[in-house]
Amino acid sequence: MKEVARWLIIYGLGLIALGTIGYLSNPKKAQTALYSGGGFGAISICLGVLVRRGVPWALPTSLFLVTLFSLLLIWRSVVVWKAVAAGERRKAFVGSLLALMLLFSVFLLPYLFQSWR
Repeated sequence: MKEVARWLIIYGLGLIALGTIGYLSNPKKAQTALYSGGGFGAISICLGVLVRRGVPWALPTSLFLVTLFSLLLIWRSVVVWKAVAAGERRKAFVGSLLALMLLFSVFLLPYLFQSWR
């Protein structure tokens, strides 16, 4: 379980970093990057600490929330990349950050599922 906890904490720190980068790229319009990346990153870190302490509901909750966040990232990525394809090239950076967050989530999900089973 300590390894799962460590990966949840690393995942959370990565989301906070990417959310902050997204916000700093355009502070007037990218507040949601800070809220979603920072907020969910903080939740992931807290869940990682709870998993490390052996709280029984922390791992299934982590699995559920990372799955939910992944679905949100898929939706947001599709919206942003459609805008890029329609000619809004300035959104490519945001799309890249969302894709990176999604990539982190996709790598973490099977590991969480395997650990939970």
